Amino acid sequence: MDYNTKITESLAELQQLEKQQTNATHRDHIRFIRLLKEQKASTQQQAATLLNLSLRQAQRLWRTYQQGGLSALIPPPKAAYIGKLSFVQISQLRQFLLDDQAQTLADIQAYLAGSHGVQYTLGGLCDLCKRLGIKPKTGRPVHYQQAPGALEAFKKNG
Repeated sequence: MDYNTKITESLAELQQLEKQQTNATHRDHIRFIRLLKEQKASTQQQAATLLNLSLRQAQRLWRTYQQGGLSALIPPPKAAYIGKLSFVQISQLRQFLLDDQAQTLADIQAYLAGSHGVQYTLGGLCDLCKRLGIKPKTGRPVHYQQAPGALEAFKKNG
């Protein structure tokens, strides 16, 4: 088979694309096509042997290239997951925690659901706090007869 005419890209274009690849698998896919174009390998089996691929993988690569070109061999990069909260919402959460309004993860969960409309599980909130470097909010034991503001009134005013 005359791969030189069936492969539409130039050698320089293939070499440049091969160097740009950071993913080794994608780089090998382009290298497979380049070896056939340069005629360093006259068959798919020879090109596969040079790249430590099986014949079946080589046949699948060639079929994918014929059907969709290089764009089919190299899928577009996936968008990175940013998270549920924006940077503004994270800064508002930090301010909420600095104001000492949350004693437990459940308080943070209620705040996020009420003010931002974002639902988190307690485990998800624990992971979020770890990622943001926020100390874990665990409930402190409080006697059931203690008045809510009595502790602040008892402390010395310095």
